[in-house]
Amino acid sequence: MKQINKFLILAASAMAIETTAVAQEKENTQTAVTTAQSKLSQKVHGRVLDAASKQPMPGVVVILLSNNQVNATTDDDGYFILNNVPVGRQSFQFSFMGYETYTAPEAMVITGKELELNIAMNESLKQLKEVTVSAGKDRIKPMNEFAAVSARSFSVDEARRYAASFADPARMAQNFPGVSNSGDMDNSIVVRGNSPKGVLWRLEGIEIPNPNHFSSLGATGGAISMLNANVLGNSDFYTGAFAPEIGNATAGAFDLNFRNGNTERYEHTVQIGTIGAEIATEGPFKKGKKASYLFNYRYSTLDLIESFMDLGGTVPDYQDMSFKINLPTEKAGTFSAFGIGGYNRAYQNAPADSSKWNDDTENVSFDSRGKMGTVGISHQYFIHKDAYLKTIISGSYDQHTEQSDTLNPAEGYHKVPTSNTRSSNTAYRASVLYNQKLNARHTFRTGVIAQHLAYDMNNKLYISSEKQWKDILTGDGSTQFYQAYLQWRARVTEKVTVVGGVHGAYLALNQKYAIEPRASVTYAPNKNKFTLSAGLHSKPEHISTYYFENIKDGETRKYPNKDLDMLRALHTVAGYETTLPLKMRLKAEVYYQRHYNIPVEADSNKSFSLLNANDMYSLLSTNKPLVSQGTGDNYGVDLSLERPFANNYYVLASGSVYKATYTDYAGRTYNSQFNRGYQVNLIGGKEFPLTASGRKIIGLNGKVLFSGGLRESVIDINKSMANGKTEFVADKYFTKQTPAYFRTDASVYYKINNKKATHTIQLDIQNVTNRSNYYFSYFDADAGKVKTVYQLGMLPNLSYRIDFHW
Repeated sequence: MKQINKFLILAASAMAIETTAVAQEKENTQTAVTTAQSKLSQKVHGRVLDAASKQPMPGVVVILLSNNQVNATTDDDGYFILNNVPVGRQSFQFSFMGYETYTAPEAMVITGKELELNIAMNESLKQLKEVTVSAGKDRIKPMNEFAAVSARSFSVDEARRYAASFADPARMAQNFPGVSNSGDMDNSIVVRGNSPKGVLWRLEGIEIPNPNHFSSLGATGGAISMLNANVLGNSDFYTGAFAPEIGNATAGAFDLNFRNGNTERYEHTVQIGTIGAEIATEGPFKKGKKASYLFNYRYSTLDLIESFMDLGGTVPDYQDMSFKINLPTEKAGTFSAFGIGGYNRAYQNAPADSSKWNDDTENVSFDSRGKMGTVGISHQYFIHKDAYLKTIISGSYDQHTEQSDTLNPAEGYHKVPTSNTRSSNTAYRASVLYNQKLNARHTFRTGVIAQHLAYDMNNKLYISSEKQWKDILTGDGSTQFYQAYLQWRARVTEKVTVVGGVHGAYLALNQKYAIEPRASVTYAPNKNKFTLSAGLHSKPEHISTYYFENIKDGETRKYPNKDLDMLRALHTVAGYETTLPLKMRLKAEVYYQRHYNIPVEADSNKSFSLLNANDMYSLLSTNKPLVSQGTGDNYGVDLSLERPFANNYYVLASGSVYKATYTDYAGRTYNSQFNRGYQVNLIGGKEFPLTASGRKIIGLNGKVLFSGGLRESVIDINKSMANGKTEFVADKYFTKQTPAYFRTDASVYYKINNKKATHTIQLDIQNVTNRSNYYFSYFDADAGKVKTVYQLGMLPNLSYRIDFHW
């Protein structure tokens, strides 16, 4: 890793010289520049829908606030186009009789790509008059109108803007209150002290596998996201007390959307950086029609360079692609197809020289490979003006293989195998929902989700003394998982809104089911908002937990966990929001979560609980069957003070104080592995327009993260030495809190608008101070002592991006 970091720095320097030269070549004389500045503009297009019914809204007045003139009105299908909008930050207002006025503030207009604004407007309870509530100014309000608390929307602009987010939704979410990382090595997130395994990923309204490279079975994070900001649209993120339609989650949820391609002209993006090289393209299938396509492909930059020169160390090789095709029709509704997929490989060869072996260069060779793909089709059809039916069908597959070996110096450095792992998952999913807006006050939605799930897994260890392979964790099987929900949103008065509903889940494998009532009440007087929400939630474990065969000490246990119940949780949240001067927003949430029916090891002398698991390989640490008798308690306070981007700067200060505990089979209570105790994030940034027209912009972003350390169990050194492996002190499970975590990130970008292209040079640096944060400790049997592993040092990513059209 040290070698990779050195290379990243060298690559950053070389790219800085190259991109500066490119920018200089595009400069003309000062006179020509001044003339161009006064003429640079772009189209802004989009669509306006009714927030509750999703029906297109014709006749909506669209105003560019910088000139305060009526610039456009939406057509019969809700579409609008604004021509000759000056480049730079612009604000737009949408108004229609009987609806709350919507403001889209501080949107970036560039020459290389048209700005798309898709707006949802709320009908006012006061009819026959235009209401001047600026709904759009609450830019963190979730897109899902049934989400009342512990939810927020985020934009592509935010994913790119926050320092060291690397345009990754999961890394971006780590800036929000109640959310922290589980380590710098990947983008797994800890939500309110819960294991990352409790996080759900949805795309285009349906569940998808873990969309991250270099992941493991049952995990929800990875080193690099397959999701690309070039194709993402505005999306939602949840930290608890989910709306009734969100199931199969107990910790958090990403509800992501791909945007549609441009229907007016062809646009393209090319980007190269130290993390990856990518290309994106979009446009109409036929000009004058509304059918469009959107496609993005990315390849590992380091692997490209490795083809020409040896970088040494572990070189990440990955590639991914995303697409969406949108096909609206006049009478049959709107059809769309979407997909995301990726392949990754990490490999390392041990040097055939024992004098070079140390903690950084071990006598270990490995070849780890993974791949994931999801494709889906959806169809939305309006049964009548205020009701629609949406059907989604998808299929997905993911696979992971890993082989490792060592070198034997006594036999001429002959390779000796050590382990071999193979796992795969297949899923077919179908979702049907019906949504109807009854009137301005009432909207309801109901739906069903069916999943067919299958897996195959085999984990082997090579016993060198016996010269044969031994199965450690193996199994295969399939089952079905069904969900159904009903939810109702009632705007009782202008100030009071009630959302209620129920979610049901059924696991065919063992006939376990859950009925989960959920409700929330919101009272919003003037500039304040009070919310109270409560509900039940559940999540079955990965089916390998139920189906696996554990082979240990010559004994085969076939399906010992098949009767495990689903993991269950009660979420309660009380929230308060208010607006402050300087466009600031204060938000506070107090929460309590009770986890129950948690699988724990059926041994009074052990303390294993799935609440502490990061992935399915955590099962390797136990040799006893699991029973659903564990519990857990998470409670705390999340605070945030946020000023969304306005007047060229933004600020987000968030903090959390919380406690997360669990009980084992014997009823003993311990800290959860993820009980950091506190988390503080300070984030901000500012743009500096270098010209009045906004043709050239420099942006600076910074971030400071400070939190308590994760928990780990106390290592029993004497017992570890006797057994030749890591052993823990009994009754000291997760009692040790690791050192506090501290990290500073920064980014700077330079944006240049030319007539048909926008050039962006950006440097993102994670861990500017190169601090070595503690990761974990283990017992090294060869050295006979406890060793510590530290997290990543400085990680820079320099990129050059060009958006252009013709």
